[in-house]
Amino acid sequence: MPERIFCTIVTKNYLAYARTLAETLKEHHSESKLFVLLADRIEDYFEPELELFEVIRLEELPDQKAIEQMCFYYTPLELCCALRGLLHEYIIEHTTAENWVFLDCDIMVCHSLETLFETLSETSILLTPHSSVPLDVKDVDHELSILMHGLSNAGFLGLRRTEQTREFLNWWKDRLTYYSFLDSAIGDPRGLSLDQRWLNLVLLYFPDFKFVKHPGANIGHWNFYERKFERNAAGEIVVNQHPVLFLHFSGWDINNPEYVSKHSPLYREKDQSPWTELAKLYREKLLKNGYEETRQFPYTFATFSDRTPITQAMRRGYYEELKQGTAVAGSPFEQPEYFHSRKYSIHSTQFLQEEVQTAYQHLIHLQQDYHQLSLAFEQTQTTLEQTKVKLKDTQTVLLETQQNADTEQIRLRQIIEEMEKSIFWKMRTAWWKIKRRFGQADMNVLRKE
Repeated sequence: MPERIFCTIVTKNYLAYARTLAETLKEHHSESKLFVLLADRIEDYFEPELELFEVIRLEELPDQKAIEQMCFYYTPLELCCALRGLLHEYIIEHTTAENWVFLDCDIMVCHSLETLFETLSETSILLTPHSSVPLDVKDVDHELSILMHGLSNAGFLGLRRTEQTREFLNWWKDRLTYYSFLDSAIGDPRGLSLDQRWLNLVLLYFPDFKFVKHPGANIGHWNFYERKFERNAAGEIVVNQHPVLFLHFSGWDINNPEYVSKHSPLYREKDQSPWTELAKLYREKLLKNGYEETRQFPYTFATFSDRTPITQAMRRGYYEELKQGTAVAGSPFEQPEYFHSRKYSIHSTQFLQEEVQTAYQHLIHLQQDYHQLSLAFEQTQTTLEQTKVKLKDTQTVLLETQQNADTEQIRLRQIIEEMEKSIFWKMRTAWWKIKRRFGQADMNVLRKE
């Protein structure tokens, strides 16, 4: 069986998801290779050499100036989506694969994907539709969401090495470099929806495409209502009587694994189907792969070089200044004073909530820094007090020593005075007077006589 190439993009706080994707791919494609583009910096939080996948660093991509600008004006989610065209170009240039598949990191592979590669061998671009069965009009909000976010789900994309694929990637990459925003997040009526809505135009511009028909592919909240999970005669979990190829856990909560997704009003209750068994298995795999630790890893591009946070308003403001040719020169991450001096604003309730959350997080960091400084100050004060006590004790000892020395000196003088007054001392004095008077020679004569 040929080596199968897969790829995905993550920030490092989604590392457990990438590990789980790689693990489940290996379970069903032992010969597979997963490339993971890190839309972040490693910063010693993990060792790429120890992972089941091959890490592509941002520094390995072309046009680093544009990459740095994207890292600033896009949010983490927007950046991960904006880099997809560049990731596919990397696969073309650094592998010999005839076809390959992109999978979102929050996917669990449950079965061999050979059927998808077979379909991909007959087309340049392979997509999965968000939905293929119409809903009752009372659930029209679900369809409105599809109209807003795109006909296809970009969590899966299969590509084959053809001229049309290259044309598609050139076109898609250019759009994503500047227009991969999630406008709904800030109430922007322009209506951009990351990389996904651009895929609508594939149907018009690039005719060599196909939609995946297999009901077991890319199962998420967008098509869950179309899928029936049950066990077959062999006890295996199947969907619409077909193998479950892969599940896409978009909007799924690891702490409430029986709920399908927070993104759709269609699934407000716990699911009762065998899908929940797979969801619980996914939860176990994430936890085993370091979810609790890795989700705390910081996003490098969340702050300026001085650790002050970059707000959504600053990101959009910088983007607008780039378009107008008035953006500050040099790295935007190195110029917090410039951005803090600007009056950027976005009128959106959701954005304001994000701004409050960002300010709150910054306040927490400041409080933590203050707490650490307070502890250090208290420790310094304690050390200083201890030093003062030791110094006082030393001064007391020195004073006592001086007093003892003075007392001994007085006592010594008294002893000398008493000796000088004694008969012995008077005889000694008289002897020395005689010795000096007669000289040493005369004394020797006296001794002989």
